[in-house]
Amino acid sequence: MKLSIPRGGKQNLEITCADATGFLNGLINDGIEVSKVEYCSELVLRLDANNADCTKIAMLASKFGGSVKMLKKKGAFWILAGIAKRPVLVLSVLVLLFLFAYLPTRVLFVRVEGNTTIPANQIIEAANECGIQFGVSGRSIRSEKMKNALLEKIPQLQWAGINTSGCTAIISVREKSEPETQVADDKQVCSIVASRDGIVQSCTVFQGNPLCRAGQAVKAGQTLVSGYTDCGIFVQATRAEAEVCALTKREIEAITPQPTATRDKIISQKTEYSIRIGKKLIKLTKDSGILGTTCAKIYSEEYVHLPGGFCLPVALIKETVFTYDDAADTVTEDDWLYSFAEDYLIKQMVAGEIVSAQARIDVTDGASYLYGQYACMEMIGRVKYEQTILKDGTND
Repeated sequence: MKLSIPRGGKQNLEITCADATGFLNGLINDGIEVSKVEYCSELVLRLDANNADCTKIAMLASKFGGSVKMLKKKGAFWILAGIAKRPVLVLSVLVLLFLFAYLPTRVLFVRVEGNTTIPANQIIEAANECGIQFGVSGRSIRSEKMKNALLEKIPQLQWAGINTSGCTAIISVREKSEPETQVADDKQVCSIVASRDGIVQSCTVFQGNPLCRAGQAVKAGQTLVSGYTDCGIFVQATRAEAEVCALTKREIEAITPQPTATRDKIISQKTEYSIRIGKKLIKLTKDSGILGTTCAKIYSEEYVHLPGGFCLPVALIKETVFTYDDAADTVTEDDWLYSFAEDYLIKQMVAGEIVSAQARIDVTDGASYLYGQYACMEMIGRVKYEQTILKDGTND
């Protein structure tokens, strides 16, 4: 048996020989090092030997009329030799080593901390314009430069700074404290005044001094229920509470294009995909536009997230386009304008309803113009806090 074995590494061999003892003595005389010698039977033994000595062992076994069988390859030599025969694996390992050494020096993620009212996306977009982008070198980031740029772009920030942790850029901000608004005190004196002109229809006073009655015409800003009551010896101050209902007049003007179209059932539907990498948009379809008013589009973006909540600037864009069939318009423009005007007026009231309406529609230059006058029954009372004088003579 002839073995052609490279140098380095070890092999586990099985020797079948008529004189096993003589074979081992021959190994000692030739100075061949072996280990883990194990007798399996009188004629068979197993041992570990270096690759460089396997040829000598095979020649010595043949002198004693025996044979050598390799059972297992051992050592890092054979592992490296196996890896060397797989170039794709070697290339992958080299790429991984390069990435492990290169990526920590680059900014791959951006995180914002310290913000409460300003959205994090707004701060990240401003930082992106200042140079904090995906893949930028961490050494090129200067906290002072970043601070000045962010403060200039976002005036609501009082302080800003940037630090790096691995491949993550951490933007720390502090927002400007808003001036404290005066909170209404339960004991603060207030009155009820008219929010607009009208004729009082009813006045229900829960607390305070009524200064109006049913049938009285009032002006906007006029006090309806005072928080002060003259009791002769002293003036009682309180929080006025009342419900004042009045007949008011409102006017509205509206305009809408004359031609209108409505959509009926869906004729066709198709889905188109695109990929956004940073600010680059790669369309996977030839055309994603919409032609005509009979089409509608549903747009969605799904960003790639890594474990830990980090978001990569890579998004899959999905656009679903629906094509509708044209249908006859069953509602005229006049009916739509009348309905729109009434709904709009009701939403402007705190509580109330439209009693009567006088409205007209003029059609000129391809558009419908509505001008209407409406009589409304609504609540016109609003709270007005009175100015009080503190004991030290200062106004509160």
